[in-house]
Amino acid sequence: MKQLISVIAMLLMLAGISGCSTRYVNVRGERFEMISEKEEAALVEHARAALKTISKRIPPADMKIIDTSEPEKRFIYSDHRYGRAIIRWHFPAYEAGVDYEGEFLSEYMNSTVFTKKKKAETIDFTHRPVKRHRNGRSRR
Repeated sequence: MKQLISVIAMLLMLAGISGCSTRYVNVRGERFEMISEKEEAALVEHARAALKTISKRIPPADMKIIDTSEPEKRFIYSDHRYGRAIIRWHFPAYEAGVDYEGEFLSEYMNSTVFTKKKKAETIDFTHRPVKRHRNGRSRR
């Protein structure tokens, strides 16, 4: 319900935006209309609002970073103003963001809010340092 309200608020905000220049992207030889930079900014604001709904999972200090920093944005277009967008913020132990799919900035856009723990680094034991004996020979 909260997401529906935030989508409606975002659509009303976008209705007030005028003079947006049209941008295009070529995908496998086809030319698709992209959303404008202002609409991208509105999508980022929607992602910030959506992440506040799961604020129990995100520490307050990280929420401040989300509110003030620019996220990583990835758009994959499959039609005019349609496709998948992933907006995420990276932290040392996890990443948080929103995954959008469908017609961007419309009532047909689906969104999934996520937090994802980062995997621990794997230690590679296949390249061990060579141990030397007292007599100078190496041993593996």
